[in-house]
Amino acid sequence: MILLGVSGPIQFNINITDRIDGSFYYAQNSRISSNRLNFVPVLKYSNHDGWQEYSEGNVIIWSGNSLIPPTGGAKLEDVKLRIGVIQSVPFTMISTVTNEFGQNTTKLIGYIPDLIDLLQNKMKFIPNIELIPSNRTYASLGQLVEDRVYDIIIGDVTVTA
Repeated sequence: MILLGVSGPIQFNINITDRIDGSFYYAQNSRISSNRLNFVPVLKYSNHDGWQEYSEGNVIIWSGNSLIPPTGGAKLEDVKLRIGVIQSVPFTMISTVTNEFGQNTTKLIGYIPDLIDLLQNKMKFIPNIELIPSNRTYASLGQLVEDRVYDIIIGDVTVTA
C-alpha cells in the first residue's frame, strides 16, 4: 500500500477493487430529481488520461430536463472570457517557470487550468485567467460575477452528505 495524498500516487492492495496508482476526479452535472439535488459525473480526470467524457451511462440533463443539447444559443468562439480561479491544491496551483529569455514567470497549473484548456480547445473562446486574491471568501465570489469583474469563476467545491 502506497499513499501520498490528493494529487500524488495512490496504490492499494491487489485484493481490493479500487484505483491503483494515481488521482481520479469527476466533474459533475447538478440536477434536481424528486425535489432533491443530485450530482452526476459527466467528465472524469485521471493522471494517466487527463480529462475525458464520463461514459458510464450518465448523460447531461439540459435545461427543461432535455437530453438534447440546446441549439441556437450564444456561441463562445472568439469571445474573450475573464475567468477567475481560486488557488487550491491540486485544483489550481502556482508554478514558477523560466521562459526562453531566462526570466522567471508564473504559470497556473492543476486540474482547473487543464479543464479550462480542454474547454477552450473545444469551444474556441479566448481565456483571460486571473487568480482571485486569497483574502476573498467563497461566499463573496458570486458578487464578483454580478459586478462583472469576471465572466465566470471556477473553483473547488466539496459536496458533503
